Amino acid sequence: MPHSTLTVGNVEITVLHDSEVALPFSRTFPDVPPEAWTPYQERYPEAYTKTAAGDDSLRVHFECYLVRSQGRTLLVDTGLGNATSNPSVVANIGGGVDGVLLTELHKAGFKAEEVDTVFLTHLHPDHVGWNVTRSEGNEAPTFPNARYVAHEADWAAFDTPKDSQIFGYDWWAETVAPLRRLGALDLINGETKFTGELTVTPTPGHTPGSMSLIVDSGGEKAFMMGDVFHGPAQVTETDWVFHYDMDPETAGETRLGMLDRAEQDNAAIAICHHSGFGRVIRENGQRYWQAL
Repeated sequence: MPHSTLTVGNVEITVLHDSEVALPFSRTFPDVPPEAWTPYQERYPEAYTKTAAGDDSLRVHFECYLVRSQGRTLLVDTGLGNATSNPSVVANIGGGVDGVLLTELHKAGFKAEEVDTVFLTHLHPDHVGWNVTRSEGNEAPTFPNARYVAHEADWAAFDTPKDSQIFGYDWWAETVAPLRRLGALDLINGETKFTGELTVTPTPGHTPGSMSLIVDSGGEKAFMMGDVFHGPAQVTETDWVFHYDMDPETAGETRLGMLDRAEQDNAAIAICHHSGFGRVIRENGQRYWQAL
């Protein structure tokens, strides 16, 4: 899939596509009746597909974002990974198909060595897949000159047997724990500035330490919100609960708050598992996603 670039003031954001899978509605939103999806399948046909078994499904993209601001180069999330960097997740979620983040990074004209910060919106297994590279028994940060930044609440939540209990397989030891052992991890616990144009803000609910990146430059804004939303339908249906939201009530409140903020600021918004950028629009009193 070709990458796309959005300019927000003086900030350049490049979308990097790592992988894609089809996940059935019954698995992702088990409490939502199948017929409730129909208007969104009609409105956003690119966001939906069918599994090999013919089940109506989300077309789930694993997207990362390269952000250039005031001399800094940040990567937002590291995707699904490959069979060496994140083997259990690629096998169980990715269908055994390797992600292509590093190839996409190269196609966009960048090298892994140029990234100085990796911002992890949260520590679920499909957002940390390229954290670490392994070769001949050795492991190292995939982005060797970067500090990896995550919220300490997520570290506390997942640095336990809960990783395998929640997802049914081990992944923490393969992707996140090595960052501390390798001395590459910084944990934060509140709003943090990376540059004068980039601010991290807590957006909890999906996980306790979920965070979003706010871009504010030249009178323009963009929000990269990780898994605050899982596809464009949730921009309208903010009370629809995604199966892996750890605190559904807080997740819904966060969605509403970020929509209010995005609408007020006319901000471009990026949803990690949906391709590209959009804005919040209103039709007949309802809010909707509109692709840019």
